[in-house]
Amino acid sequence: MKRKVTPEEREILLNNPELVMFEPYKAMKTHRASLGKSLILPGIAAVLFFGFGFLFPDFINAHPTFFAATGCAMLVLSAGFLPLLYFILDDRDYKKARATHYEKYLKMLLPKELECNTALISYMVYEKAEGGWIIDGEESMFGYCGMVNTFRFEPQTEVALIFDGKGFLAIVKRDPRTESFFR
Repeated sequence: MKRKVTPEEREILLNNPELVMFEPYKAMKTHRASLGKSLILPGIAAVLFFGFGFLFPDFINAHPTFFAATGCAMLVLSAGFLPLLYFILDDRDYKKARATHYEKYLKMLLPKELECNTALISYMVYEKAEGGWIIDGEESMFGYCGMVNTFRFEPQTEVALIFDGKGFLAIVKRDPRTESFFR
């Protein structure tokens, strides 16, 4: 029994993202290369290099080749560590999103006009993240491999499906806060 989602119910979804299973990756901007981030490590190396030069000018005058070789090596090594820096920064974004249950991405992706339907879980294959459900008397298969905020589906239980007909799909867990989706 398909029906429209009310604005109050939409707010329930936005206020309780841990109960909404969806795919956030359309909204996530990962692996953002920026000039500022790429200059962090070489900038630190240059500051250390020139700072050492200003603090110890007698040493530099005594060993100019060593100073130049050390400076070049520092810049090359700092540039070599850029992939590690990007890995750390991207990992931080994923951890922050996971800690907030992808709330920011749910707000970005959740359309204004939504429809709701309920499905009865008929069987599950947990190892493959797929199963079967019955929607309006018709049995079909489903998969939830790319979704976040996952919860365990139990056969013969009901879940609410939130969709817009244009590609967005969310599965809502039954909870006292989301009981209005199951009526």
